[in-house]
Amino acid sequence: MSRWMSAAAIAATAACVASAAMAATPVPKLLSCTGVALRRPAGTVVLSCADGNTELKGTHWRSWGTHEAIGTTDFGVNLCTPTCVASRMRFFPASTVRLLDPEVTSKGLFFSRAVIIYTLRGHKKSFTADPAT
Repeated sequence: MSRWMSAAAIAATAACVASAAMAATPVPKLLSCTGVALRRPAGTVVLSCADGNTELKGTHWRSWGTHEAIGTTDFGVNLCTPTCVASRMRFFPASTVRLLDPEVTSKGLFFSRAVIIYTLRGHKKSFTADPAT
């Protein structure tokens, strides 16, 4: 019996170890305002729990990993013009959403920051939210 492993055996062992490590690494979720842990939510998700003035709708996630999640969404925001009470939600299709900064909470591992890039009157705007963590 040889003391040396073949290149194929080494590659297979490395792939198996990497797969096991990925399975053991927890993947963060997004905590909804109602306390539900969400992974790759496609429906409506309210980001501003106190006033409901921002939401993601119909999100298509390109990636959802251990450090960030990236997707395209219809971003809804109340621009509060002239006031928040008098204004309605306005939706910005094809906005980009990034979930970042996973944090361990008493409820599990959740993304603690959402950054949305949307276009308003031809200008790129950025909105940052701290989802319910």
